[in-house]
Amino acid sequence: MPNKTPAIISTILTLLILVIFAVLSVFTQMIALNSVSERQGVTAISISLVCQGVGVLLAGIFAWWMTNLMIAKFNWKKILAVIIAVTIGTLAGGLISFLSIVIAIPVAGIR
Repeated sequence: MPNKTPAIISTILTLLILVIFAVLSVFTQMIALNSVSERQGVTAISISLVCQGVGVLLAGIFAWWMTNLMIAKFNWKKILAVIIAVTIGTLAGGLISFLSIVIAIPVAGIR
């Protein structure tokens, strides 16, 4: 198994970027849901946060795994493996975050 430091770095960077993105998306969602009832708005934001939390954890695990895979199996340089893993993990987590917002609004009963 390769050195754990690149995998730890890629996981922490991915998680940090996705948490910042989640906070910004919650603020955006609060602005977008301004005209709905409080009960529906809180439900939509709660569903979105749960989905985003799961997505952030999955993206962090994926970044860890991908960094180790690129270093061990494909013999990539550590810095390149970290950059690629963080980029792909962040994109995957951002997609999950966007989908969580799209799914949360109809599930909360907002039309």
